[in-house]
Amino acid sequence: MSAFLAIYVLGMNPRALPNRAFFALMMALAWWDACEAVERAIPTGAPASAVYPWAQGVWFGISAVPAALMQLALVYPEPHPWFRRAYVPLLYAPLVGWTYLILGTGHLISGVAQGPLGPSAQVGDAYLPLALLYAVWFYLSVALFVADWWRIRSGSLGRVQGLVVLGLLIGSVPAGVTEIFWPFLDGNVTRLGLGSLYTLVWSIFLAYAVVRYRYLVIAPETESSVAARARHPLSRGMNYLVLETGRGAGMSAFREIVSTTPGLCVTGLAPSRVAERFALERTPILWITGVSSHERAVPPQSLDFELLHTVLKVLRENPGTTILLDDLDYLAAVNGFEAVARFLNRVANQASASDGTLIVTVGRGAFTPEQTALLGGCMDHVLDFPELTNGLPSPVRGNAFLFGAPQEIAASLPLAAVRGGLVVTTEHPSKARRRYGDAYEILWITPHPEAGLPSARPTALDTEARRAVSGYLSAHPGGAVILAGLEQTALFTEFRALLAFVKDAADLAALHGGRVVATVVSGGLPPAQVAMLSRRLDVPGPPVVRSSLPGGLPTAAPGSRTPTR
Repeated sequence: MSAFLAIYVLGMNPRALPNRAFFALMMALAWWDACEAVERAIPTGAPASAVYPWAQGVWFGISAVPAALMQLALVYPEPHPWFRRAYVPLLYAPLVGWTYLILGTGHLISGVAQGPLGPSAQVGDAYLPLALLYAVWFYLSVALFVADWWRIRSGSLGRVQGLVVLGLLIGSVPAGVTEIFWPFLDGNVTRLGLGSLYTLVWSIFLAYAVVRYRYLVIAPETESSVAARARHPLSRGMNYLVLETGRGAGMSAFREIVSTTPGLCVTGLAPSRVAERFALERTPILWITGVSSHERAVPPQSLDFELLHTVLKVLRENPGTTILLDDLDYLAAVNGFEAVARFLNRVANQASASDGTLIVTVGRGAFTPEQTALLGGCMDHVLDFPELTNGLPSPVRGNAFLFGAPQEIAASLPLAAVRGGLVVTTEHPSKARRRYGDAYEILWITPHPEAGLPSARPTALDTEARRAVSGYLSAHPGGAVILAGLEQTALFTEFRALLAFVKDAADLAALHGGRVVATVVSGGLPPAQVAMLSRRLDVPGPPVVRSSLPGGLPTAAPGSRTPTR
């Protein structure tokens, strides 16, 4: 089972770091089990020279598990920011020392002994200190894996990985007793020998996780009604990279094509918003989100697995399909630009092989010119479109992005049809309460919370702050969430974490029929960051303040600026 899982997952994407790390771990478990199976099968009375090499093989597999598990913990579900591929040899460096102890000395194991379950390796003269050293190494790798799960435990990916962690703990905790310290607990000269049982248990949990990350069964559909002719029609059978300040150009062209051709829409915009704005009534929508467990929702971290292979499967099984790939900038922020570029290359090649049409929409300014050129290199055409004004969200029903000084925000919210809600701000609640009034609840983003004040740490936006937003929207369906002063929040956390929080808040609002209003001081964030933030709110970006209105703040959406008093 371990070997099959190793080969199966590696075959999904041989270049992905998590797939390679998973392969190494499963093969270590398979080696351990295979050597132990041969060791147990040797007939009673066989010379020690026939058994001992297999006992050494068992201990080599045991020694390889912590290094492989640590590698997996550092790259799954996504590589740590400081992780580099050059670090992998360092993770396996201790294995060289353990191999020398196993093959070249008698300090760890020194011969063959008869254990409760058959022949096994006899412990050496320095087994106690070496066992303690191994236990530290092994449980450090377990702790890293558990810490990775704890970091993303609230999403759908976290729930699946939680089962893997449960299987790991079920196997690793008792393994410390029966496979490491049993000689001291029982006074025996060898371990108990239940290691194969533990690896089998964990493989079962891992098998379930792999099955859970199945290809989504999606059948592309053709819209029943013919859309109004798009301003920028695209030709079928071509791959397009569309640069635009919003979503109107690419979405409208896609809507026209799927009037006569089956299509699949992959986007970070909530399906209800897509259907409302662009009249996609039958086209299946694959929603990139971390806040929903809907059958057609995929977490952004699944780029190299669930998302990639679902899209490839649709193209292979449905020649001539039109695929719209949206929100590549968000996927790049989560997975890294290189991973997104490789993802796009594979999808573009499959679309060409299947006579499909691929439309990739990218926010203008979200990528550097070099990155945009690299993405465009695997496409047939690169098109730079102005934003289409039809179908843009209204200031009452849609999200908004306001620009201006903090002291102007509260006065402008009623003019943007916001008269109450949850304000998420770095400003102290005492001042925020006076500024916004009693119609608003305050969530204080601060690294130094005070007793009795609702707050969230800026390093816990994905847990504490998101939980507060979800709780408010659940209690106030159709309510508004005001993310005030994003440039101030960015001072206390990485931009990637801030971007993910804004995306999650917008998704939660869509699920509960609410809306998000984000504010930022003009020039307070780099244009590329503003472009990515505004796209999460389904408004064009990067914003340009066209005029100074005496009654309040301008908004990024044409036709949605704060009206003059």
